[in-house]
Amino acid sequence: MSENQKGISRYRNLIIIFTLYCIFWIVLITILRDLFQPVYPLALTRFIPLDDALIELSLMFILVFPVSSIIGVIIGGYCITPLILIIHKKVIGSKMYYGFQKEKSKKPQLFSRAFFPVLMAINLSSIFLTPTTIKFVIEGDLINEIDVVSRIPVLTRFLAEIILLTITFGVATFLFSAVWYLKDSGIIYSNKQRIVHSDETFVLKTIGDWYQTILRSYAGIGAIITYILVIYNFVGDFANNLADANNITNTLSLILWLGLPFYLAISLIPALILNDLVKKNRIKYIKKIGKKLGIRDSIEVSFEFTQEERD
Repeated sequence: MSENQKGISRYRNLIIIFTLYCIFWIVLITILRDLFQPVYPLALTRFIPLDDALIELSLMFILVFPVSSIIGVIIGGYCITPLILIIHKKVIGSKMYYGFQKEKSKKPQLFSRAFFPVLMAINLSSIFLTPTTIKFVIEGDLINEIDVVSRIPVLTRFLAEIILLTITFGVATFLFSAVWYLKDSGIIYSNKQRIVHSDETFVLKTIGDWYQTILRSYAGIGAIITYILVIYNFVGDFANNLADANNITNTLSLILWLGLPFYLAISLIPALILNDLVKKNRIKYIKKIGKKLGIRDSIEVSFEFTQEERD
């Protein structure tokens, strides 16, 4: 099997998922256009030079989110990773022993790597989701059409969230890309030599795991609580307008919002594939920086289990 065939086989499932994702948005936007049939085109936001809110919405999911994540992964990985490595080696782990673990070939992962960046992106965008921000990012004519004529606040907030995510999604992948770079490089640290004659607990960890723990502490519970609160507010708006015929659109908006983490995770696929394609170059880059910091040894990690003594 040729290298090209191996590459296609390696990413086949991811490519199929992303293709179906694009088809889903194209079909959905087509249905919405036939369903609502706007009398005149309405722009979604001033930041995209189009006058069609539905096309703008589809472009964000199909094009803007993937591009934003690619930029975040590449720039963040090459810029943030050396900084994290230097801080850990010079400040936090000045008395630790460092080395390179043997590289392992892994298939590109989707949900395991996308989960926390997605949560962080949603959390950041929700923080800035205020009435002032909504009026700034969404065109005034569209807000009037939705809230004044149709009274669908759920949809307004969903659209504002999507626009904000075009920025926060890139920021989240920018920060988390260093986790992937550091983990793939296989740099680990331990206090084994220092605790030979002490009662300290043995530590063996990768720098990637250490940095990921810091980010997860912010992106984890806090983001989930934020997401639940937003959904709770949306459900409240829906319940208050049960008799309104426009609640059908509220229902659609709520369904779209509930699926938002999955849409964002899938839109990360192009970035994950590109990240995997440049894996060898990334590892060489990180190892080169590591050697300048004095990290040169290779480490073989093994565990020995001893039978517990019984009375």
